[in-house]
Amino acid sequence: MRIELENAKEPGRRFSQNFEAGELAFEESDLRLVEPVNVAGQIRRKSGEVEIGGELHTKVALPCARCLKEVELPIDVKFAERFVASVSWRNDEHHELSKDDLDLGLVDEAIELNDLVKEEILLALPGHLLCNESCKGICAICGIDRNSSDCKCESRQVDARWEKLKDLRF
Repeated sequence: MRIELENAKEPGRRFSQNFEAGELAFEESDLRLVEPVNVAGQIRRKSGEVEIGGELHTKVALPCARCLKEVELPIDVKFAERFVASVSWRNDEHHELSKDDLDLGLVDEAIELNDLVKEEILLALPGHLLCNESCKGICAICGIDRNSSDCKCESRQVDARWEKLKDLRF
């Protein structure tokens, strides 16, 4: 869905969009949409800026950071973004940014809602997702999932870069 800046002149225009699992592609991520993405919000024009605010709801699947088992995670996000036409800044030789301008997006003619939704989903993800707090992960030697069975691998391997620390005496 494209939000044309020309059409954003009417005050308080509402929008609603559903994206099916295959409509949004996350090429450089292991993220997979489990449920459709429901996004609804409002578009406001304010002193040369376009404000888009709303809510986003979906469920995604990601691999556990330790054992790579797929974990489903609900995403419920409220968002507020501000945009300004890049043409208004293009003619300025020097434009000094204020603190409020740091979260301002530049657009040419339209705002792609698909890109905005993908960005909000990625920002809502945790930095380190685990299937559970006690996840034992995968054995670095044999590759077995240590949550389902134990392996007999010797785990005394020490990275050669840390070997000199054994010589320290206190």
